[in-house]
Amino acid sequence: MNPIFTGWAQVTAIAGGYLLGIYFQNRSIAHLGKRIDDLRADIANRFTDLRALIESEIKRVESRLERVESRLERLERTLARS
Repeated sequence: MNPIFTGWAQVTAIAGGYLLGIYFQNRSIAHLGKRIDDLRADIANRFTDLRALIESEIKRVESRLERVESRLERLERTLARS
């Protein structure tokens, strides 16, 4: 076997390995980009859900405070009459 061909075979194998590595690395990077986008969307949905939960809790607390205020007003009127 000619030593020139053996050298080129090694170079070709190394270059092919690099090309395969670059190809698979690019695929995994593209996959990571999609996963990051999915995570961003999921976090945005969670913040939206959290905002809705906080707003509903605030409304619930406000309604309870209104009831307490109305009770206090009735009590004040009753005490003011006596």
